[in-house]
Amino acid sequence: MNDNFTNIEIHRQPEIWRDAVAALAAQSQEHQRLLREYREHLWVFTGCGTSFYLAQAAAALFSGLTGLRSKAVPASEILIYPELVFNPHERILTVAFSRSGTTTEIVWAVEKTRHEFGIPTLCISCDPDSPLALAGDRSITFPFPAEQSVVMTGSFTTMLLSLVQAAIQGWERTEQADLLAQIPAAGEALLVQADAILPTIISHSFTQFVFLAQGPFYGLANEAALKMNEMSLSASRSFHALEYRHGPMSTTTTETLITLLLSQRGVEYELKMAADMKKLGAQMLLLHDSSLTRIPGDVDFDFCVPGPGGDLANALLYMPVLQLLGYYNALHRNQNPDQPHNLRAVVTLSL
Repeated sequence: MNDNFTNIEIHRQPEIWRDAVAALAAQSQEHQRLLREYREHLWVFTGCGTSFYLAQAAAALFSGLTGLRSKAVPASEILIYPELVFNPHERILTVAFSRSGTTTEIVWAVEKTRHEFGIPTLCISCDPDSPLALAGDRSITFPFPAEQSVVMTGSFTTMLLSLVQAAIQGWERTEQADLLAQIPAAGEALLVQADAILPTIISHSFTQFVFLAQGPFYGLANEAALKMNEMSLSASRSFHALEYRHGPMSTTTTETLITLLLSQRGVEYELKMAADMKKLGAQMLLLHDSSLTRIPGDVDFDFCVPGPGGDLANALLYMPVLQLLGYYNALHRNQNPDQPHNLRAVVTLSL
């Protein structure tokens, strides 16, 4: 089963990132024009399922890099409650994500956005010739070999990388551009490390998985919970890290694995929360970078992400670890991650 599509597509991500970074570098002037034209706009990021969680991460990283206003909404909100998404007194740019570019809701949302509200759209898809890519006013394109698995893995990280690189180039952030060049090599080292560590963690046979994060990592936590659901059919949830103390912690048991995506800005708060959850019996997995020089004694498992460090790099590098956590739990539970229950690669809707 280790040769299945899901495993292959998780492990090929660094190679894909390297090709994408090189291709996107040639589009620097276009990205500068894009950000100049829409610098006074509210950027509304949208998608469905995994692509919505991608939109959450992208919106946070985009605002952090550029200082421009952004928010993330599922495409269904644009279809059903557009007046809650679009303020007629604001200038808006909609940014739509979809792996295939054929998911019904996102294509309809873009068409509604453009034709009913006259709002320009920027489309990001792994297929530059997809209906979504062709429906928008602008697009960000990069080379991407089609995924065969139902669950999205490399498509999530590569679309996120493309948006981050466009923002960096558009805002001419030289230091961050140098950081992106280090991501593929860091990803290769990370995957070797993950394959060595994660199966041992999963062997504890947890019955509940919780993913906690703040800021740019919150969308990743949501996606991690979804991946655990999809691949292994396990009970999993996600929350803003400190929100877990306000009610959800009531379900914590000794069979709960809490994965904390540590942020540099929130490290003091997040580690205190981890200590409190350990007192309730949970086991803690901490994702962090080398800036954390002392691992707290109440952490059961720690994963130090290689690479340049910092919230921007970690937002790209945490995700393959989280994908592999779901993957190895699927194998542990004798589930085939290539054939998730009740799911298809593209969701279509007919009215």
